[in-house]
Amino acid sequence: MKLKDLEKTIKKREVKSCSLCGKAINVIIYSDKSYRGGHYFFDIPICTDKEWSKAIKAGTRKWKFGGDEFNVMKKEPKAYKFDEYWECPTCYWRG
Repeated sequence: MKLKDLEKTIKKREVKSCSLCGKAINVIIYSDKSYRGGHYFFDIPICTDKEWSKAIKAGTRKWKFGGDEFNVMKKEPKAYKFDEYWECPTCYWRG
């Protein structure tokens, strides 16, 4: 492996907002898809009330796992968009 292959180049800079406190986070995204400046967790699906009512009307079923019993929805509501969940370093390390 060459040293040139290990170098990171900045692909773009974005400003995200913290999902907990709302503070602006300056995120640097590199060409190898790594990032710096905040903590990214997952995409949150956003569904309409109509989709939620369809999923609730479909009902639930029992699911056993590790000695516990859970109610699991039979139908997943279809999302029309996804929002990213980011946390600033202050909120992340606060615990």
